[in-house]
Amino acid sequence: MADKEPATEQLFLELRFGVLSGHYPPGQALAREALCSLYGLNTVAVTEVLNTLVLEGYLTRAKPGHYAVKAWSRNEIEDLYEMRASLEGIAVARAAERASEAEIAVLQDQIAAAQVPLLPGEGPERTIHHRLRFHAEIMKMAKIPALPDMARTFLPNALNRRICWSLRAGDLQQSLRSRGKIGAAIAERNAAMARLLMREEVFASREAVLAEIDALGNLPCPPEATIERLAGPFAHNGQSFGLGTREAAADGKLIPLRTLAG
Repeated sequence: MADKEPATEQLFLELRFGVLSGHYPPGQALAREALCSLYGLNTVAVTEVLNTLVLEGYLTRAKPGHYAVKAWSRNEIEDLYEMRASLEGIAVARAAERASEAEIAVLQDQIAAAQVPLLPGEGPERTIHHRLRFHAEIMKMAKIPALPDMARTFLPNALNRRICWSLRAGDLQQSLRSRGKIGAAIAERNAAMARLLMREEVFASREAVLAEIDALGNLPCPPEATIERLAGPFAHNGQSFGLGTREAAADGKLIPLRTLAG
């Protein structure tokens, strides 16, 4: 396999892909030493990657040096959806009231760009990035100082990608139309309608995500993962997923690969 990314980036992408595809099931332990050996990286570099995956919601760390695939519960997912519906509903209403005309124009351009048909072989990666940019832009337009920091909690990267992996092509098209209606309500300064539409958009994916969580929880799960190099593609729900690229968090900022206590 010819790596097109630095070794740490490649490790991040392959582990993320393994989690999303169920190659590494929820609750399975990932041996840091095995990752170091397979990827030719030292302990510090691997720890950076693993800790970033924890921050993005893909892994958990029970104690220093011990990592496992995060096992999302139905209650946790439902709570996150309720938080998202409430807080993003407030955000979009404030955006309708407070955003400048220039900010609204930027949002409209983003919505239009998301509606351009995918090129052959482009896959769903562009959709994943557009969804996050849309939500991050509305957080910014709301002009609520505390909201961007909170956004990483109620819309972690792992949930955004799980949403996109759980939806079929028709669902994705419906989401595009929904975002267009939200943008129009903001442009019309109709805060109540924008809030209602945002709540509908948030909850539209909940049942599909819960079904994905249930399916992943039923996969065979040896206690410790057999670490392998992964490249994709992975066919799922009528889409073909590859490793993809890194994306910013819901606050619009990329979570850097960082060294935390490992």
